[in-house]
Amino acid sequence: MTSEPSPRGRTISRRRLLGAGGALLGAAAAAAACSRGGSPQPTPFGPSPTPAGDPTRAPSPSPTALSSRHGHTLRHTGFVERDAFVDPHKTQAGPLHGHQAMIFSRLLTYQDQAQGTIAADLAAALPERPDPLTLVFRINPQARWHDLPPLNGRPVTADDVKFSIQRQLSGDTTFVRAPQWSVVDSLEVTSPQAITVKLKAPIAAAHHLFADVASFIVAPELAPDGQEISLDRQVGSGPFLWVEWSDQRFASVRRNPAWFGGDRRPYLDGISLVQPRTTSEVESGLRTRALDVAVVNRTLADHLKRALPQLVEYTVGHSMFFSVRYSLVNHPYNDQRFRNAVTWALDRREMVRKFFDGSGGLSPWVSWPVSRWTLPESELTVIPGYRPGDGGREADLREARAALDAFRSEKTLPADPLPLFVVDATESAIGLGSVIRDQLKAALGLEIRVVPMPLSQLVGLLLSAEAPFAAGPDTGWIDLDDWVYPYFHSAGTRNSFPLRDPDLDALIEKQRLELNEAARRDLGYEIQRRILALNPGANLVSERVVALAWPYVKSYPLDTTDGYQDRFASCWIDASDPTFRGRA
Repeated sequence: MTSEPSPRGRTISRRRLLGAGGALLGAAAAAAACSRGGSPQPTPFGPSPTPAGDPTRAPSPSPTALSSRHGHTLRHTGFVERDAFVDPHKTQAGPLHGHQAMIFSRLLTYQDQAQGTIAADLAAALPERPDPLTLVFRINPQARWHDLPPLNGRPVTADDVKFSIQRQLSGDTTFVRAPQWSVVDSLEVTSPQAITVKLKAPIAAAHHLFADVASFIVAPELAPDGQEISLDRQVGSGPFLWVEWSDQRFASVRRNPAWFGGDRRPYLDGISLVQPRTTSEVESGLRTRALDVAVVNRTLADHLKRALPQLVEYTVGHSMFFSVRYSLVNHPYNDQRFRNAVTWALDRREMVRKFFDGSGGLSPWVSWPVSRWTLPESELTVIPGYRPGDGGREADLREARAALDAFRSEKTLPADPLPLFVVDATESAIGLGSVIRDQLKAALGLEIRVVPMPLSQLVGLLLSAEAPFAAGPDTGWIDLDDWVYPYFHSAGTRNSFPLRDPDLDALIEKQRLELNEAARRDLGYEIQRRILALNPGANLVSERVVALAWPYVKSYPLDTTDGYQDRFASCWIDASDPTFRGRA
């Protein structure tokens, strides 16, 4: 998708590809198409449909008990996308996780994903660590489940925490994050509000384990006898209560007046999320203040700021990315020289221009916005495939062609064009496969045939090594271990390359045990250097996204990925701001 003089009327599609879930590299997860609800569609950016009945029976605080920060429903844009699952322990869809983060709590949560700042959520404080293998969590005594059936406002207990972890270790393979819980040796409830977790070995990411995107605490009443948690049973203990979810259209929540988070939060009465169809709808919504905030690309942001100079810009790099991967058991991708040639010949900077209107960046393996772990750009710019400027690009091409010549001196390529399997929605929206095909033809003279297909079909081909060259979108992660262990360790559950490298295994295992963060970061750098040397696949580019907000919106949370929208509890609307006048 290239830049255009006027962005009006363009279809909203690019970030939807990334936001819908863990696509290409999350190959262990099924991604069947979800059924669409039959509820009527509201007028875009109009008031959310009023749900039947009051979703909470808890009495609201009297107006005198609330501050001037309280009140109003925030209306913003986003993606109302999900995969085949709605259970918070099974779905891998970023937008749904984000919505659920306002409903369900975790023991711990992230205040800043890029920097890795963790704080207490359901836990009264960070866990006690009497020894490297033991974590003692004490539940906030004020924490209660939403006052909705079947929980009816009962206290959150340590038994709920134990249930939430054990259900993911039940052996049901649809609990895709079971491997991360395998480090837990035992769970002992010592009182209704305390649980002791014993680990099998010390792990550096112990706190992250309980703050991770899928570490929601759920109640046994929601999933009796191994049942899944359905859309009509999204009852948690978080700052907001579930109201509705209509695929690809709208979603909303409303304030939980009994939330335990303190400071009489959340401040907002509710949040309405709308998935727009075109950029003209976004502009119209902001102009009329039917939208308070819109998350947009760089070109549309610049256009809107010229038209509405009062808008405030927030920007953040997003860890979601476009990637390629190879099957190391298939010719010609089982030859290091051929993988090097293809990877180095790809013009990532052209991709940033085409896909993100120039607002993005290049990554080693860990996406560049995850500043805590990503390899420094100063080092990256001297690596083949990443060199800047015309001279850097020429050097990349020389080395890519030399690698291909070395390969061809001993081996031959198939007579037919090499198939490149691409997620079909990605290809139709931005032409990812076509861009890769054209770049490799121009740089190396390779003949590539683009084969678009549904994600669910591509997943199966990846697992059976029948998609030796594939491209698509993927979500990003927070902790270093999540970026490397599942995908590049020999025992990793998502290592469908499959890569077997003892030196890399040793580095990955070592970072898991390294408790000194600086030393662990250095190990992360070594791991990424090794991945760049082996080229089993590549994280190509990630976008820098922009949120445009009216000045009356305060503390709008924006971070490197979805999953921590619980921070909307601190967002508020300042009705005294002059720009609030005229808001519907």
